[in-house]
Amino acid sequence: MEDHAPGVSDKLSALREVVNVQIPATSARWEAFGTPEYKGGVPGPTDFTTLIAELQPADGAWFAAQNETAGTSFIAPEAARPWLSEPFRHLLAEHKNTTADLSALRDCRPYATTLKKSGSPVQGFVCGGDRRLLLYLTLSSPQ
Repeated sequence: MEDHAPGVSDKLSALREVVNVQIPATSARWEAFGTPEYKGGVPGPTDFTTLIAELQPADGAWFAAQNETAGTSFIAPEAARPWLSEPFRHLLAEHKNTTADLSALRDCRPYATTLKKSGSPVQGFVCGGDRRLLLYLTLSSPQ
């Protein structure tokens, strides 16, 4: 998963080219990034690759129908992206660099899908907010 384009994208179609997102959405802002995050100079090894998306749902009933408890997920230290809505940025900042137990949060559900090109499984979670959804997926990890 090292060939992803760096930076934030507002293209829902481009997101769907990276991962099989089965969430009905009308728009998305998303970004894939590595941990540790590359900040220039000689690139070092990447331990995790994470994808974060903020989606405008096309159907509010989709999230309401998800009733499984989220469980635990590792939240990358850089996850609280500056472009995220405040509630989502706060949630990720509060749990950064930890394996967070999201089952205590009533608006978070597990989410599993596959990478589009390889078909490899990826997991994470989706959280509901004020007419928006946060999608967090770990695309690669050292395990």
